[in-house]
Amino acid sequence: MMMGTQMLPNQRHVMEIARQKILLKPVYLDTETTGLDNKAEIIEIGIISSEGDVLFESLVRPLLPIPWGASRLHGITNEMVKTARFWPDIWKDVRGHLLNHPIGIYNDEFDLRMMRQSMERHRQPWRDYLDTFDILKLYAEYRGMWDPSRKAYRFFKLEEAGSQLGIPIPNSHRAIEDSRLARAVLHRMAGLEY
Repeated sequence: MMMGTQMLPNQRHVMEIARQKILLKPVYLDTETTGLDNKAEIIEIGIISSEGDVLFESLVRPLLPIPWGASRLHGITNEMVKTARFWPDIWKDVRGHLLNHPIGIYNDEFDLRMMRQSMERHRQPWRDYLDTFDILKLYAEYRGMWDPSRKAYRFFKLEEAGSQLGIPIPNSHRAIEDSRLARAVLHRMAGLEY
């Protein structure tokens, strides 16, 4: 919430939702991937606690090489992941931090799809249900800019959300830092310090 400005009704509504989510002590998750398509895989995952402490951070070895364009965005190279574990092995460690916890994710549809897709690339079934909530959609409602072509509130990149809310954490496109930024966006929308 920007100090000295009048809150709109949609902002008051989101503030209450954000506060309720924070009271549930969620964990926050972000992934970095080889791309956006249906062959993309997770190459980094980061999870932080409701207090902002690192719970889990790991690079992930993909089955296919990381495209140059993806490496240019997040800085993760094929050399960096060549000795990392594959996703099904990492998932065994990750799931304990996620099951039975609410999980705040900025664009949860993407990260959930990447987790499922990464498992399927290794011919492993995806059986887990995760209790996620989407900070991207909450922020879209908070900003309140209507997109008539989608008949919904306009979406904003994580970097734009952080910048508009005056959060100095950069959108580095690395999993832990972006998890921290997503957490800060939720806290700021709730009118709380992060």
